[in-house]
Amino acid sequence: MLGTLNRRQLLQGAVATAAGFASLSPAHAAKGPPQVFLLRGGVVGIFSTGMDEIAGALRKRGVQAAVEGHTAWSSVARQIALENQQLGKSPVALVGHSFGADAIIKVAEILRRDKISVDILISIAATNPDPLPPNVRRAVSYYFSEHGWGLPLVGATGFRGKLSNRDYSGAANVGHFNIDKQRSVQDEIMQLVLWTVGR
Repeated sequence: MLGTLNRRQLLQGAVATAAGFASLSPAHAAKGPPQVFLLRGGVVGIFSTGMDEIAGALRKRGVQAAVEGHTAWSSVARQIALENQQLGKSPVALVGHSFGADAIIKVAEILRRDKISVDILISIAATNPDPLPPNVRRAVSYYFSEHGWGLPLVGATGFRGKLSNRDYSGAANVGHFNIDKQRSVQDEIMQLVLWTVGR
């Protein structure tokens, strides 16, 4: 049960998850700087504050990470597409919690039409996610099969990326409204993003 796992074991899980993606090489050979966006769910500044904490940790490691509300998904997609045009192909990492987890898939859907890959998409307790489009190379989903609110991800027709759904139903005192604030989850997400962008 996840409730009995310690931080070291969960970090080992992050390494194992990254190893499972090893056949998909990190995107550090891309020309442009990494584009990392984290989307909150609910009311900005009140809900999904774990997104700000993850972004802050990434910035300390030299990765520029922007935090937006879930309603900004279309402008996020436009910014990624514009920077790809201006600066060259860039590694793209999308992280979202709750409504933000639903929204990052919408970002990926727009980027598919622009022929831009999403190198990693990390969903935390998605509420009503669309299937993953084929341009997503790898995805990790934190969800609750019971005792919580958050759905696993599935691939759309043509999806050939790597997908890992991680059930947090057994994690003691962890639910939809605080999973983004769990240090073990934050550390795992940071490591996955850093591996993806080659840092």
